[in-house]
Amino acid sequence: MSEDSARYEVVLGKEFAVDLMRLAAAAEEDPRGPAGYLHRQVLKQIGDLALGSTDGRHALGYESGKGDLRDCVTAYLQSDPQAKADYRLTFREMPPAAPGGLARRELLAIKPRQGSGNIYEHTCARLNRNLHDRQPGLNAFGDRMPSLKQNQAQRQAQLDANRAIAHAFPGQVPLATSRPLTADRFGGRRVEASPKAGREGRTTS
Repeated sequence: MSEDSARYEVVLGKEFAVDLMRLAAAAEEDPRGPAGYLHRQVLKQIGDLALGSTDGRHALGYESGKGDLRDCVTAYLQSDPQAKADYRLTFREMPPAAPGGLARRELLAIKPRQGSGNIYEHTCARLNRNLHDRQPGLNAFGDRMPSLKQNQAQRQAQLDANRAIAHAFPGQVPLATSRPLTADRFGGRRVEASPKAGREGRTTS
């Protein structure tokens, strides 16, 4: 993936980088197993998010106990290609760092969907949000119910609407630890889309 082809600037903080390094270490131990497969899926997802060939699976909402994540999006990931997606990647849309620049996508967490220390707990912790509180500043994003069932067209419409709000929302700024992925390269590794993988649909399953 060349920088010229990117539609979005991907930014990530130290905690997301730790998630990524842990996945890479596990993949080195088990390259042909679930760990290796999950790591490859994560790298492809990050490349697709930069290219704009995916916008994630669906927008998140507010639910007591899972926190207020109305400005966040989740993408689905599998550790087993024959099973349901058991991991999630969360990110936020935000405006460019400077006029004329690329809009940004801030990667927040990669964790299992369920269980202790799940994706929602980690995402709220990294955003310094209480799991039981609403964030009044996020009212601009509306009040999507997490339990709402939507088809692909409805999910995409919600993603498009939330992205437009985020790009115009002055309070939507990255975490203090977040840096552009290609600038720091986090240990010399540069994320690239798999050359063998075709363009993924705008939503994942």
